[in-house]
Parts: sequence; structure tokens; C-alpha cells
Amino acid sequence: MTPTNPPSSLAVKSVPSRDSRGPRGLSVACVLLAGLLGAADAFGLCAGEMEKAIKVRQRIVREWPLRPSSDEVSQYVQNLAVRLAERYGAGGRLIPWRFTLVRNLAPNAFSIGAGNVFVNEGAVSFAQNEAELAAILAHELAHELAGHFCEESRSVFSGGLFDIFSSPDPRQYSSNVGSMVQIVDPVKERQADQIALAILQAAGYDPRAMLDVARRLPSGVAGHLPDASRIQALEQIMAPMPPIMAGSSADFFAAKRRLESR
Repeated sequence: MTPTNPPSSLAVKSVPSRDSRGPRGLSVACVLLAGLLGAADAFGLCAGEMEKAIKVRQRIVREWPLRPSSDEVSQYVQNLAVRLAERYGAGGRLIPWRFTLVRNLAPNAFSIGAGNVFVNEGAVSFAQNEAELAAILAHELAHELAGHFCEESRSVFSGGLFDIFSSPDPRQYSSNVGSMVQIVDPVKERQADQIALAILQAAGYDPRAMLDVARRLPSGVAGHLPDASRIQALEQIMAPMPPIMAGSSADFFAAKRRLESR
């Protein structure tokens, strides 16, 4: 199905993680990365976060063409995302994750808070291997784990999505996604990238997949960071990290074939 009003941004985000302890057995590089992110005090959802996310989700369900949750591709993406969150640590296990596929060909994904993430079919098709898809999902997990939806006192919720930080800021830029507005904060995008790297390493995926995705994102697409600083930051963080050799699962290839045959 050819989508209309393609959502933007295959985001990649992070801030101090809600669970800085991480799982046992992480490499030294991952431990150092956790130290870089800082300690976190809160677990679960923030006050008012669920109520806000429910309102946005209801709007999305009315306006966007969504793939059924019972669909095999939808279940694969949901299971992969939950596995990534659980491997990361206690903070990831507490949140009620709900990943929903959007019938849209753009390689994008969106977080709206309270564990709700919308992933375009185009993001699954865009991924060349399971590690790249895991990187896309990990970035969205990271926005939640970073507490990016907890800034209720500083921002007015506008019905937007992805980074719902609606206070004007010259470091941010916005794009229209259907009838909603997406605000992208480059600082928080880089923070989410950092946490996503730790998530990937904890789950046994090569963190370099995040860099591969960032390098291959189409230029000029709304919602993607408009400069090269993100790639440079990823390159610096990953320089001391050893590569992880991991193949793609049969479920990944089955999901790709199912989308290609639609």
C-alpha cells in the first residue's frame, strides 16, 4: 500500500537513562558509556505521561493506516523491541512497551510516550540486517528510557509526536506529520543515540549498526538531523567499542519478505 502524508524521522535519541545500572556482563566500553549518560532516579512512567500518550494514540489511530497488532510482522517488531528493552535492564522491563507498524514507506519511527512507538513499514524495509532494525527500535526505546517525556513542567503538550518538546527553541526544528507537528531536538536526538548504543551492546547487536543507519538515512527528509555532527558524535563514541558479530534471525528475513510481497 502506498502511504500518504509520510511521517518523518527515523529518529535516533538519548539522555540520562532511567536505569543506569544496565545488565550484568556488559563490556568495559558499555560501562563507560553508562557513566557518560549519568545516573537516573526514576523508573516507570512520569506523572501525566500515560494520559497524554493515550490522547495522541487515539488521534493517530483515527488518522493513520496502521498494520494490525496480530500481524506476523507487527508481532516480530514488538517482540524484538521488548527483548531489547529487557536486555538493557530493570528500567526497560518496567515500561509497558507497545510498538505499532504504520503502513508508510518512509524509513521513520516515532515515540509518543508511555512506551508507545510507531514504526513505519519503510523502516523495516530500510534495515539491511536485524542489527540495523534493532538500532532503529533502540533509538525509540532510548527516548522513553531517557525520560524525554517527563518534562511536563517545562513544556506544553501540543499533540505532537516523537520528541514532544513543544517549547520553542532555536536548536529545534519542526515538521508536519499528517495533522500533527513533530518537534526534533538535536541534543535529545544525540542523547538517545548514546543510550541506543548501550541497548544494542547489551542485547548482543553490533552498535555500529546505528552508525550505518545514520549514514544511509535519506538527506533532506523531515525529522532527520540536518547536519553531520550526529555521525561524528557516533564515530567518536564507537571508536573504542569492539565489533560484535551477530547474524539476522529467520524472523527478520520473513518479515522483510512479507512486506515485499504486499
